[in-house]
Amino acid sequence: MKASPFDWRRGPRSSFALGAEIGVYALFLRDGAVLPGVEPGTNGLIYIGLAANRNGLKGRCHFNARTRNHSPRKSLAVFLRQELSLTPILIVKPNSSDTWGLDMPSDKRLTAWMHANLEVAFETCSDPYSRETELVGHYAPPFNLTKCVQTGQHRRISQARASIMSELRD
Repeated sequence: MKASPFDWRRGPRSSFALGAEIGVYALFLRDGAVLPGVEPGTNGLIYIGLAANRNGLKGRCHFNARTRNHSPRKSLAVFLRQELSLTPILIVKPNSSDTWGLDMPSDKRLTAWMHANLEVAFETCSDPYSRETELVGHYAPPFNLTKCVQTGQHRRISQARASIMSELRD
């Protein structure tokens, strides 16, 4: 295996000038940061993702996005819902499965929490799909809910996310 995510340059999102390069990225809890109910991986690893579309790494790091389209933000929202007073909303998609996200003020609070408590690391590569599959399979970060062996923690996170969807439909 190539260098591990623990060997990549790591820091706050604001310390990187990202462009449209394709690759993979890893999200880590900062030293001293706590995410109640989550047992992070080595060195605080919580998620490994892929940046393969035209926006590359700049478009996929989750720090200034809306929760509805971003798996790690949804997982964070599950565990920070009470602490940050996050309000989930149902997103109806006429041509695909409905989903959920957060209202705009909640998304802003989650983004602020992420900037204060997470670090990111990146690796550019020519085949990010294979590289992400390799890394997720090897490290099985808690917020990666596919492509790895699912532990009790993974199942708990999936169930908590599904319960928000169920709550919104009721």
